[in-house]
Amino acid sequence: MTAINLTIDNRPTSVAPGTTILAAARALGIAIPTLCYVEGFEHSASCFLCAVKLEGRPNLWPSCATPAAEGMKVVTGSDEVRDARKTSLELLLSDHAGDCVGPCRTGCPAGLDIPNFIARISAGDHRKSAEIVTDDLTLPASLGRVCPRLCEERCRQCEVEESLSIRNLHRFAADTGRSMPPVPQPNSVIKSEGAGGTPAPPCKRVAIVGSGPAGLAAAHHLLRRGHAAVLFDAHPQPGGMLRYGIPSFRLPHAVLDAEINMIRQLGAEFRLGKRLGRDFALDELRREFDGVFLAIGAQGSKGLGCPGEELATPALDFLGQLADGPPPVLGGDVIIVGGGNTAMDASRCAVRLGAKSVRVFYRRTRREMPCLMEEVEAAEAEGVRIEYLVAPIRLERKGDRLSLICQRMELGSPDASGRARPMPVPGSEFAAEAASVISAIGQSVDVNSLEASQLALSKWGISVDPKTLATNLPGVFAGGDAVTGPDLAVRAVAAGKLAGASLDQYLRGKKVIGTPQSVNVLMGKLSEDELAVFLRDIEQAPRAPMPQLEIDKRRTTFEEVELGLSLQAATRESRRCLGCGCGKSIPCRLRQFATEYGVDPGRFVGERRHFARDDSHPDIIFEPGKCIMCGACVQVAVQAGEETGLAFIGRGFQVTVAGPFDRPMAEALRKSAKRAAEVCPTGAIMLKGAGCAGCRLA
Repeated sequence: MTAINLTIDNRPTSVAPGTTILAAARALGIAIPTLCYVEGFEHSASCFLCAVKLEGRPNLWPSCATPAAEGMKVVTGSDEVRDARKTSLELLLSDHAGDCVGPCRTGCPAGLDIPNFIARISAGDHRKSAEIVTDDLTLPASLGRVCPRLCEERCRQCEVEESLSIRNLHRFAADTGRSMPPVPQPNSVIKSEGAGGTPAPPCKRVAIVGSGPAGLAAAHHLLRRGHAAVLFDAHPQPGGMLRYGIPSFRLPHAVLDAEINMIRQLGAEFRLGKRLGRDFALDELRREFDGVFLAIGAQGSKGLGCPGEELATPALDFLGQLADGPPPVLGGDVIIVGGGNTAMDASRCAVRLGAKSVRVFYRRTRREMPCLMEEVEAAEAEGVRIEYLVAPIRLERKGDRLSLICQRMELGSPDASGRARPMPVPGSEFAAEAASVISAIGQSVDVNSLEASQLALSKWGISVDPKTLATNLPGVFAGGDAVTGPDLAVRAVAAGKLAGASLDQYLRGKKVIGTPQSVNVLMGKLSEDELAVFLRDIEQAPRAPMPQLEIDKRRTTFEEVELGLSLQAATRESRRCLGCGCGKSIPCRLRQFATEYGVDPGRFVGERRHFARDDSHPDIIFEPGKCIMCGACVQVAVQAGEETGLAFIGRGFQVTVAGPFDRPMAEALRKSAKRAAEVCPTGAIMLKGAGCAGCRLA
């Protein structure tokens, strides 16, 4: 037979008659994306992702179904072709009935693989559960105690009753993992983006300024990539705000120390008692090290904003003294001004130090308090009295006591934060006396030590590229509270993780892109019928309560208040998880190409298909709302000689793949289920197993 000559992307080639453009391109090493194509199967050209341009011919052509022709000139990567592929993907996702990842995971700033580690607890595989939380997250046991549970706000159990106790399960996994004997690891170096998983070049050293959650996370991820990390901190001990801003009854120092020691064992070097601007300068670090990460936190305290504010004790100074030195003497009655978590922590510490009267003044109402309500309730249970709609206007000393002149407030229109603005009530001034007044108004980033460095600053702190955390100075990155202003520890850990990836790329001479984010499709709110699918195999039970230290002991000791879930309670709670998310989200080619082509999943969004699930088969789960009608599973069934098999059912937009006469998958694919899951390009057919949505591993 006479060979056919053609060019693909200006590269000449010869192929046998009948060869498709797709096969010819692959023989040249030219990658053309496909979803519906399976080698050896009859082509369907249904997804149109493999579209190419043929010079001299109108429109685009599916390369999987178009045979090569003599003299043909094929273009596979023009803007027109890429736009067409992107549109094809967006159309496929427009009614996709499924979540790429669980809503809880999208709510976690650090992207913790929540459904997977909870499934492992349910299965009794506690070592694997601990590995997941440790790999995903630095300081998992510490965050398992202080994280504000943003993930739980997204939990679908909220639509039925109380959310899953994700933070407490996260703590259980981390604590259980720490109690297990370590498994020897032949090589702790993890993959580096674009580096093929090879260890970093030798002598790449990074200076990390600040050993709080952001700095520790950056060190953790840099060390695991084979780099050296030296952490500088002004305090005598590492931990940042986790040690000096959170009292030990919430986060015991022994827990924090154990997690820091794990980072130290990876090779981290700590230079403590060293302050930026006093003991060293940024320019010195840039000369001495290959890269720098600034994680200086928000260590400055805001005053009361009224005359006499210097007489008040800053809450951070108060909490810091409890962490490092002898406890301060407060006297019998204490006033704390503020409404955040720091105010609640300070008030509860005052109770433990023996104050007989502890009052918190807050200028708005309970509804507007920025702290977790559980912290307010805990403070009140321990005897703290909170007075709302009160603001200070002057602080005076009267002998050995302090007099705080205040005024009553009322709420007006919303301010820039979206909360109702507190407005003074004329003639409502009153005096409140106390032995001590503690200011817990807020924190700030001290950038005075950076002003001579030519580092770009923002109104919050240090200015960075949000995708990479790179500053305007080459090799210098910044993250955590130093960039955002006072924020959550879990967001600081997420920043440290991102900094580790970006610095690794910089140190290897790669393009610094940070951590690429995959496209996520989320179904949003479910109908009652759809929610019932998730609840079908879930035994409904109340949320597991967290055991706590008895109230009388809490008032007199700094012992940890929350005692942790028992094995029985954690196992029972883990089985409340609905298993949201797609078990095929990592190998799913639809998601892979959607990410590669930068699609907008909501571009053509409208009424999506109904979410349904057939888990009757012992080996696979079928979710028809994710099917793209490629027909690969139908051909698998035909080749395997399935008696029932699969077929296209319905017409038009209502067409679906199913067993004839509503036969379940257990009957339709008796012999070829695993092969069908293998060829399925989406999560429509997936193997049951660890982390798989809908699988109960116990």
